[in-house]
Amino acid sequence: MRIYHSLEELEEYPDRRRVVAIGVFDGVHRGHQLILKEAVASAQDRGDVATAVTFHPHPEAVLRPRMAPRVLTLLPRKAALIAALGVDELVVVKFDRDFARLSPEDFCRVVLSEHLGAGLVLVGENFRFGYKGSGSPSDLEAYGRTHGFVVRAVPLAWEGGEAISSTRIRALLKGGYVREAERLLGRPHRLEGVVVEGAHRGRTLSAPTANLAPDPEVAVPGHGVYITRTFLEGYGVHPSVTSVGTNPTFEVDRKLRVETLLLDFSGEVYGAHMAVDFLERLRSQQKFADVERLRRQIQHDVEIARGYWEARAYLLAEDVSGEGALL
Repeated sequence: MRIYHSLEELEEYPDRRRVVAIGVFDGVHRGHQLILKEAVASAQDRGDVATAVTFHPHPEAVLRPRMAPRVLTLLPRKAALIAALGVDELVVVKFDRDFARLSPEDFCRVVLSEHLGAGLVLVGENFRFGYKGSGSPSDLEAYGRTHGFVVRAVPLAWEGGEAISSTRIRALLKGGYVREAERLLGRPHRLEGVVVEGAHRGRTLSAPTANLAPDPEVAVPGHGVYITRTFLEGYGVHPSVTSVGTNPTFEVDRKLRVETLLLDFSGEVYGAHMAVDFLERLRSQQKFADVERLRRQIQHDVEIARGYWEARAYLLAEDVSGEGALL
């Protein structure tokens, strides 16, 4: 998949037009996947180019920075997930105050007509665009009728009587409901980053951990202990248990820590890139009266995790191309 970081970079196709899927696509969840897959299928039928258009940074980070949500996927991860769906090219439009001031008509003219040369445009049925989100799919359709492209509004995907949305997934993650979030995403939620040095207490607890420094812009599951699957650069994929929280038994600074215990693994991995998929919540964060009680609880957590992995070893051997790649 080719990636363009501005509209001005776009290549022209004299003999083909673009089938354009537009959205923030944060998380590339099952609803987003419907739009993107339809764009790919339509482009193949028409002999055109399947193009995804997204915005960076997240519009809310520009329009309401104090209320901006943590994202489900950073741009490199988002791009990899979109590429895995068969999209030919991704256009990353810089979202800033000037872009936000475009009227719906100017948005259509500048983005869709002048730069993209769209033949077919696909959006979610709740898509809004232009100044203060005043444009709707029906406005897109009206513009398309006079400028030579067709618009298709894709119905929302539903799960459990409620529409799938990035906002809903963030709320599930905040509550620690990672399995429910996985159903809406179509894959486990992932944190990734570099392994950093911790306080080395894990060795004294017979449970040395790899401490992850996740990007502060990414949504983190609620405080608790989770069964996880970990991709470690240079060491492959491993069953694991991950603690997310402030480590209240020892720490008083209330700093968020993501500590992963890799089962049946030993070695120094500082500086390595690590990606952690959250599969199941084991328990909430707890403050223990002493180190021995914490040690026993960790042993219990590990025993439960081993039982989980004995029944689901296929999760470590499945084809994770596009999913397991460390970005």
